[in-house]
Amino acid sequence: MVKVYFGTNRKPNRKSAPDDFGREFSEDGLANLRFGMAEVTGENLDNYEIFVAPERLPTNENRNTAKDGNPVFGSTNIFERVRGKMIGHARDTVIFIHGYNVSFKEALTSAAQLKQNFSQDAGGPGVNVVLFSWPSDGSMKPFLAYANDRQDAAASGPAFARGLLKLADFLRGSTPEEACDHNVHLVAHSMGNYVLRHTVQEFVAQSRGRPARLFDQVFLTAADEDDDAFEHDHKLKPLPRLAKRVNVYFNNNDRAMAVSDLTKGNPDRLGDDGPRVPRGIPGKVTLIDATRVVRGLVEHSYFLDTQAVVADMRQVLIGTPSDQIPRRDYIPETNRYRLS
Repeated sequence: MVKVYFGTNRKPNRKSAPDDFGREFSEDGLANLRFGMAEVTGENLDNYEIFVAPERLPTNENRNTAKDGNPVFGSTNIFERVRGKMIGHARDTVIFIHGYNVSFKEALTSAAQLKQNFSQDAGGPGVNVVLFSWPSDGSMKPFLAYANDRQDAAASGPAFARGLLKLADFLRGSTPEEACDHNVHLVAHSMGNYVLRHTVQEFVAQSRGRPARLFDQVFLTAADEDDDAFEHDHKLKPLPRLAKRVNVYFNNNDRAMAVSDLTKGNPDRLGDDGPRVPRGIPGKVTLIDATRVVRGLVEHSYFLDTQAVVADMRQVLIGTPSDQIPRRDYIPETNRYRLS
């Protein structure tokens, strides 16, 4: 059994005590987030049971109020659990944003696999995983689903920004005793990077142009985002200000990137060959070309399924300097590391 936490702006299957989420936005608004935790089981991590924390617990029962008598929000309920794990187990937390055409079930499966990949048994540091699941279609209608997902990804940015602001405030704590000293990291996959773009824009706007650093390591994997994203303020240019380091993984043979480029009218993709101007990126950004190590059907999900990439990400999480990570060769002409 693998335990993961989640926040989602998907529509629950029922208002009272939901046990699943669909592919539409919450009826309470695009920015409405429900928080919970899931126990993911099965040989393929494809079974799950979830607990959804009530967004505002009633105040007429002592068990549903904080010590000061105020109501406890669902976000506070889950964040307290995450902070307890971070402090009690000296463990960092990874926030995960999934990509295009992903159901809630599939998102939980990926989050659980990510946690296993970074476990101490697998050679990682051991982490908590908090999934942010936006209403990706999860359907078999590729052209319609892509267009819908891109719109939903953009609209989900404010919801995720709202959740990040809550999490940042909570982990900082109102007293030194409440503050958590462990790191928060972020993994964005595929169109999840487009969600992240709009999240960054909302976060910067709410921070009046002076955002605090939220993340230690950020991983942009198979990014369905423009290759000039780091050149423009309205895209991902502000992202390095929110992190200690941004790690961009890409694969020249990723057919999902080719489809996004050729059939959807998008510019060249960041997840195909990295940034358009590789030597013009901020010093905080590290480029990792995974083309040589990715094979077969995992060409788009290599951040979960290609062991060389997973091992590289583990090294980043445990703090190994970029130029000392095994199986990396630095290519000066393109300012990138090539995995071998």
